[in-house]
Amino acid sequence: MHKSILFAGLLIAVLVLTAHESRAVSEPTIDRITFTGNQSISPGALLRGSGLHEGVSIFLVSSNQVRDAVRANMKSRGYLDCAVTVNWPRWGSESYEVGIDIIPGPRTLRGELHIYGDSLLTAGQLERLFPVDYGEPVSPSDTTAFKLGVLARYSSLGYLRASAEVELERFPSDSADHHRDVTIVLDRGEVCYFGGISVEGNDKVRREVVIREFDLTPGEPLDMDAVRSGLGSLYGLDLFSGIQVEYNGLAQGLDTIHVVVSVREKDYITVNAASGYISPEAIFGSVFWQQPNIMGNNQRLRLGGVYTRYTSSDNSGNEYEPQVVYEEPWFLSTRWSAQLKLDYFHLQRFHQEERSYGAELGFTRKFADVWRYNFGYRIGRLRFRSTGEDSTEVVQDWVSSGRVSSGFTRDTRAPLLNPRRGSWFKIAGSLSGGPAGGRIQFYTVDGEVRRFIPVNRRLVLAGRLAGSVSLGYDGNTDVPPNDRLYLGGGTTVRGYGYRTLGPVDEDGNPLGGNVMALFNAEARLTLWRSLGAVVFCDLGGIWTDVQQISRGTTGFGAGLGIRYDTPIGPIRLDYGFAPTWSNSLKRGKVYFAIGQAF
Repeated sequence: MHKSILFAGLLIAVLVLTAHESRAVSEPTIDRITFTGNQSISPGALLRGSGLHEGVSIFLVSSNQVRDAVRANMKSRGYLDCAVTVNWPRWGSESYEVGIDIIPGPRTLRGELHIYGDSLLTAGQLERLFPVDYGEPVSPSDTTAFKLGVLARYSSLGYLRASAEVELERFPSDSADHHRDVTIVLDRGEVCYFGGISVEGNDKVRREVVIREFDLTPGEPLDMDAVRSGLGSLYGLDLFSGIQVEYNGLAQGLDTIHVVVSVREKDYITVNAASGYISPEAIFGSVFWQQPNIMGNNQRLRLGGVYTRYTSSDNSGNEYEPQVVYEEPWFLSTRWSAQLKLDYFHLQRFHQEERSYGAELGFTRKFADVWRYNFGYRIGRLRFRSTGEDSTEVVQDWVSSGRVSSGFTRDTRAPLLNPRRGSWFKIAGSLSGGPAGGRIQFYTVDGEVRRFIPVNRRLVLAGRLAGSVSLGYDGNTDVPPNDRLYLGGGTTVRGYGYRTLGPVDEDGNPLGGNVMALFNAEARLTLWRSLGAVVFCDLGGIWTDVQQISRGTTGFGAGLGIRYDTPIGPIRLDYGFAPTWSNSLKRGKVYFAIGQAF
């Protein structure tokens, strides 16, 4: 026993001394990295993912690791036949220098696409699925993305067992031609049919809440696009922290597939607080309590409010909007959603004041994934005070109001938070008073279209055209301040203050208007990874009637901006100035926000 203890003590002492001596010896580190050979890629890009840099220990990186990383980075830029040699320093050398020799070989350019097998898609459809165009550099990731894209299209038609083989043909005998044709061999396999859905793991959430999010019909081909869309909708309910899907019968070769959805519920009652910067003249804060699963059927209740503070030195003020919202996402078990909102609104500024309260019932229906229709009715009471362009005061005491509204939108933007292609379209209108009830008579018409055109992988052209009217009828000329139209600021016409375009009183306070027109154009360029730049021009105006529209009453803004893409949308920093028609160059303004201007 004593000998064992003595032996253990000696062993510990040896280990301690060894560790002390190893620390005393300086660890060799890389002093220098040199490149030879004909390469047009920066050293930083070549070494990405290798772990190699000056000052790193030679024990933490290996020559094989560096060689594989450099070769992968070369191939990602189209040098598929490159050769890489890494000369690694020896222990005890006077200097620890890593030499990397690169023979890039010819850069592979995409050639013609050749299709073999039983294709369900046309040649044009397959061509559009390839990530790069004819004549552009092609990499292994491009062929992999092409294969996965084709199989995804097949799976949306029910061919879950389809196979695709994609290969790049060898270079032609003429070495001057660097194009390599692409060959794809397709086998659709047998179609798989949808047999039904089972739900596992749900406790407080009813199984019907899960099943109804999948637009699938038993007996029809299993559409994997519909499955993916349903999964996205489930996550959007904010009821689950995890979702898994199994396809019973797929591995067994059965032609009818039963889908099993396993969910993990989370604590979904939340309190959300936020604050933000609208412009240099306005900031806001909000607090909302939300219960998204009343009675286990995904009915939602939200209570809270929004506060806005206007900070302009000569026209400061406050805006309060508390509200209670109840939403039924599947009204009467249909795909219509219904919403009931009770709210109070109070705007208090030096030249404008409005108070209102009321209730609004609205219905929304989505069609064909991109179309959305809504209509609603609101009843309430309001009062307001405002000044005219000649500074005369307009006062409307408490009066009842009724409004009916309706509108369509069409959205094909992708990706949604930072669009690179697609469009967004809206046409909407409302009628207050008259057949809608109440004693405030005015109507609104609102139209807008946005278009996003990818010129190439780095450049996107974006444009927006919008117009609105908000006019009284039956002798009424006074529209409440909150229903008037405003322009100016970081999301409309940059170079102007928040809502400062259009009619003003004798003190220069913005009054809003009844007619609005807006045009925006942007060139969005990706500079490096998530960093981008924007050049923009904005044109718009606010008028009390159509006859006032002229070049002299229209605001024009132009400028530059930078973007940094994040998972929640691009961080945006713009500088806009206003070289207007009448008074030359105005002082520029800086705008900071999350999300594109439109």
